[in-house]
Amino acid sequence: MWKFIIRRVAIGIFILFVVVSTTFFFSRIVPSEPAQKWVGAHATEEQIEAAKIELGLDKPLYSQYIKYLGDLLKGDFGMSIVSHRPVSLELKNAIPNTLELVILSVILAFAIGLPIGVYSAIHENTIFDHLGRFISVGVISMPTFWVALMLQIIFSTKLGLLPLTGQMDTILKLTNPLDKITGFAMLDSVITGNWRVFKDLILHAILPILTLMSYSLGLTSRMTRSILLEVLNEDYIRASRAYGIKERIVIWKYAIKNVLGTVTTVLALSAGYALVNTFVIEAVFSWPGIGSYISRSVINLDYPAIIGVTLFASVSYIILNLIADIIVALDPRIRFVKGGD
Repeated sequence: MWKFIIRRVAIGIFILFVVVSTTFFFSRIVPSEPAQKWVGAHATEEQIEAAKIELGLDKPLYSQYIKYLGDLLKGDFGMSIVSHRPVSLELKNAIPNTLELVILSVILAFAIGLPIGVYSAIHENTIFDHLGRFISVGVISMPTFWVALMLQIIFSTKLGLLPLTGQMDTILKLTNPLDKITGFAMLDSVITGNWRVFKDLILHAILPILTLMSYSLGLTSRMTRSILLEVLNEDYIRASRAYGIKERIVIWKYAIKNVLGTVTTVLALSAGYALVNTFVIEAVFSWPGIGSYISRSVINLDYPAIIGVTLFASVSYIILNLIADIIVALDPRIRFVKGGD
């Protein structure tokens, strides 16, 4: 197992190196004037040349590349060309807001999707099963930005039940400021006992979370139903029923064990999908997370910020894939041969 994990980590590091290198060189190929953006639109030639020296753009490309790799190893992502702030600091402020949405959406997708899939499998070819499959396929097929817009129209514009955009009410933010402890707004509001802010944060997060969880929910219920139907035809399940064990115990104690591994693996990978989807969702809901940050960075061709976000997304995917591989490897039926899986 340890050899397997080390091998997967090594592969992940290599992939990360390739991603960083590719993004770095592509960002230099795209026509842009980073030095011009650094000093402003009305800067003189002398100021632009001084900015190039300050940003290290006067050096050969390979020298810039080597320096950037060295800075990355120190945790330095460079300075944002637009805001003149460290990219690492801006990522530190934006990432927790995105992770709150992703984590909550994945947890809810698992908590709701698993029972739906189990119930559909138990009541195969019933009205509930057909309805569950229809909903599962539907939410998987619908584009997330369309789901976001529909939820906004229904719950905000028509019914007026939930806020349309933003993470927190502007007036409440001024009158009842939240003390930052962990960077996760909801968690900080609980730690500090700021319940008014916590309630407002929950209300603002409902629609983005529902949008993000739609795909994972459909995928979880579909996978659970499909795998459970196969498991219920296994000999040990028939034997358990023949011994007179209650159906509830057969399902939730014996059968579900062989379902959770695959479902959790798929859910871990769908978390990566949800992470990327936040780039669109946050733009729709004006959520101050990594998606909004990368949108502004791409528009302004702020390549240090673009590389920083790309690196974060790559690391997240590598970690999630590693978790999924470890979950699969924990299955005693899986055997690893020397030199491969």
